[in-house]
Amino acid sequence: MGKIKLTTHDVSIAVSLKNLWYRQIRPTMTQAQFAQKYGFTQNFISQVFNYHTRASHAVICAFAKELSSQPVAIDSLFNEPGRFGK
Repeated sequence: MGKIKLTTHDVSIAVSLKNLWYRQIRPTMTQAQFAQKYGFTQNFISQVFNYHTRASHAVICAFAKELSSQPVAIDSLFNEPGRFGK
């Protein structure tokens, strides 16, 4: 598998998710529990946090749901056409 090139925006989303994780979610559940609850693997969550892969539409939605928020509050470009396209 080739190395994924992250954009500056991708990195900023990863940083935001990681910060939200440590401040608001981690006190109540582990990465493995979060991953199981929302249908991911713990490895995927770790890869997003460590800038090895982009945060997917689904993972941003999962964080928003867990935080009783909207995805656009996490990713300002969430609703932009082509945001999650190739």
